[in-house]
Amino acid sequence: MLRRIIICLAILMILPANLIAGELYRSVNDSIKVNNRFMDLKTFAYHITEKQRWSLIISNDVSVPEKEVKGNTIKEILDNFCLNSEFGWRFVKDCLYIANERELSTFFKQLPVLEMGLPSGNNEATYSGYFKNIDLSMLCLFLSSVSGTQISVTSGFDANIMMRVDGMPWKQVLLAVVYLNRYKLIISDFSIIISPEQN
Repeated sequence: MLRRIIICLAILMILPANLIAGELYRSVNDSIKVNNRFMDLKTFAYHITEKQRWSLIISNDVSVPEKEVKGNTIKEILDNFCLNSEFGWRFVKDCLYIANERELSTFFKQLPVLEMGLPSGNNEATYSGYFKNIDLSMLCLFLSSVSGTQISVTSGFDANIMMRVDGMPWKQVLLAVVYLNRYKLIISDFSIIISPEQN
């Protein structure tokens, strides 16, 4: 009886991960097929998430050169892009994250703690935005308007961000952009300031 309970619990722990990743194992259909073409990883990621209506958060330092897009599934294509590079990817709750593998691992381990450290603002607020290129300062203005929290960048600092998010919690968007790009947060009770990485 105890063995049966343990097996059921193990299945329940494995099942959600498989369901989340299921879309990535499906064959690439005709509407999103890009085989026999050369693309860089950022272009492919934006293309595939736009077609699949997924969110995308990708770090600025992703710089995989153009490759032939090869694979029968989205997972195979992404794995091929990241092969022999420092970059990796995760697909969580209909969002594709691409960044340095180390940053990805650290980010998802620390995410619950990082979220608790932010000002509460409007906790239920979500954000949608589709940008091949947006200034970080402009993104901060948009996030401020939905979160009820003042969010800005330090004076003299800005960056360009590629992202595509559809109804994601504002805290998760902010934290992913900051930590996957190795920026720093200065947090007070009512405001958040993003600064460049301190060496």
